[in-house]
Amino acid sequence: MILLIAYLAIFFALSNGSSDNSPDHTANVTDLNPPTNFRTVDMQLGELEFAWDSNLPAEIMTRFKVKYIYAAKYFDADQWEDEIRLSDPKYNHAFELHRGVSVRIKNVPTRGGKFKESNWTVMEIPPSGDPETLVSNFSCVVYNHTFMNCTWRPGKKVPNGTHYKMYYKQDNAAIKCTHYYTDLDGRQGCHIGENAIDDEENVLICVNGSNNSSSIKPFYAKFDPQEIERYNPPFNVKVSPNLTVTWEKPSGYAINDDCFAYQLQLTELDENNIEIFHVTKNTRYILINANSLKRFSVKVRTKLKGCKESKYWSDWSNEAFFEPKRTFNGRIFVLVLIIILVLAGLLLRIIFRRYKIIMFRPVPDPQKKFKELFEEHNGDFQKWLGCQIPISKYEDCCTVVIEESIRCEA
Repeated sequence: MILLIAYLAIFFALSNGSSDNSPDHTANVTDLNPPTNFRTVDMQLGELEFAWDSNLPAEIMTRFKVKYIYAAKYFDADQWEDEIRLSDPKYNHAFELHRGVSVRIKNVPTRGGKFKESNWTVMEIPPSGDPETLVSNFSCVVYNHTFMNCTWRPGKKVPNGTHYKMYYKQDNAAIKCTHYYTDLDGRQGCHIGENAIDDEENVLICVNGSNNSSSIKPFYAKFDPQEIERYNPPFNVKVSPNLTVTWEKPSGYAINDDCFAYQLQLTELDENNIEIFHVTKNTRYILINANSLKRFSVKVRTKLKGCKESKYWSDWSNEAFFEPKRTFNGRIFVLVLIIILVLAGLLLRIIFRRYKIIMFRPVPDPQKKFKELFEEHNGDFQKWLGCQIPISKYEDCCTVVIEESIRCEA
């Protein structure tokens, strides 16, 4: 076993020694040449097609699989964008050319440890036209998968009589806008009709002005339609008695439900208090903190968030209303009844006094009329009259003939 290990060690040592003297390594160069003939082959609405020559011998290209590193940077940016590794000597890239852009390319070996990357070959593309003539406040909105409006303000130093034209491109040839308008705020705009925009393709736009007296700086834009789309509001909003709000997302979308986010606006109708709740992925929400004894309304809006994110919320949906159930409260009823009776009694008393109405006449009190009877004789009527009939104390009774009636004197 020991002899086998020693044999293998000697074999690998001899193999490595012989490879150092192989023709492949002696033929290696220290640095790769940088690419040459770096050029733009085509340009449409800010999309440039670049091409270049590797400037390397065919043998190196074949044996060492040389590739290319591409990067770009706007004039007003501090950092280069992320580098891209390419296999072919060409690349398409869309820019906002009014900002000015620098692009660079270099050769990079994929095999051969003694090769170094080449130096960069740089191309600069400066903007054209007077910066003061560039349009400002440019924005576009796609409405519910149907049409798109783009608006802008003219440049500060645009001469009178300047006419702007807008071109847009998706996939193939550039298309010229045919429907221009000016809104109430003085912004100029272009309306692109229904089904003219594909949500799955990036949009390239160029707004260019024409004037006989001066050069107008063109404006370029690139965006994903889904990121500037304003959707229809949710519908069928309902509030159940257990304070659960449900709704349905706008119809006609093939987008995954998990890609939508929602906002709920809860308004207490009696106090006009407003709360906003955020919901993602679900089309239901339980109003945990809502007061079920108060009246309130709920409305919902939506936008794309998660898969991609839209800049704009939809309009608010129609409001759904919640009315609390009226339940009988015995304590409140008794309290209200007592208050009503007290008030009614006070009112009757005032009326009776005002009009001297006697509902119940008092029973005469004999003590007031016959004070002597009660004060001196303790209510004994016979004593008060002073006519007590004498009773005989004889043991035997006899018959007495009374000829005259007894006259009592006081």
